Amino acid sequence: MPITILTCGRAECGKTFCEELSTLGTSGHCADAYNQPVFAMDGEKSGIKTAPSLRRIVLRSLLTGVGLLTVTYGGDYGVFRYRLATGRQPFGSVIVEHYDSVAHKDGRAELIFDPPVQETCVHSLFPHAGDPPCWFLSRNAEQKTDM
Repeated sequence: MPITILTCGRAECGKTFCEELSTLGTSGHCADAYNQPVFAMDGEKSGIKTAPSLRRIVLRSLLTGVGLLTVTYGGDYGVFRYRLATGRQPFGSVIVEHYDSVAHKDGRAELIFDPPVQETCVHSLFPHAGDPPCWFLSRNAEQKTDM
């Protein structure tokens, strides 16, 4: 009875694959002792630790990002509430210019300017109490509406 030598390795998705390397003829009495079936098993079930998959890395990164964002927002809200309770000017104001852009059929646009308005904002990273942050409002002092 011939002896089949198999080589085993890792394929995609953590699966084990085996392929026939060569077939040797038997030289005698112990051939059946080495001729055993080889079953491909999943890497997790076979007890072999594999490197973290891309899916696990992306999931951990996403959860870490959401956690950091939650902690940052909570801290920012705490500072806002502290400023509000102690009267340390949590609110500010920025002058905003608003205009409407009306597109015509010939491709030109008509601009209709409104008078500048002073808008209330919050001295924080995120919007609180229904007001935008001052850093955002000062960068977007010109607001355009397409009609």
